[in-house]
Amino acid sequence: MEIIPFPKPKLHLFVCINDRSAIPGNATPSCGPRIRPDDVKEVKRWIRENGWTSQVYCTQAKCLGFCNAESSVACLYPEGKFVKGIQTVEDVKELIREEIEGKK
Repeated sequence: MEIIPFPKPKLHLFVCINDRSAIPGNATPSCGPRIRPDDVKEVKRWIRENGWTSQVYCTQAKCLGFCNAESSVACLYPEGKFVKGIQTVEDVKELIREEIEGKK
């Protein structure tokens, strides 16, 4: 193994995209289909467009353990802060914007 020399990001956002809606008889809520893999791709493009590639990482996750029927969930590192209430890709962008602007 070899360490990859790269600056530590200011923010690493893990966004849940887990979708249980197609599972027959499923009663457990999931973050998808509100936030989908294509939404995470859009957020990554937006991060590049803003010049934050070395400052902000965005990773899709299958389950962060805080399933709820009202919204999607994300986790922000290095704080280890979990956030719910995410309904759209614009909510994800706003979350990143707030975190980055607060860390200047």
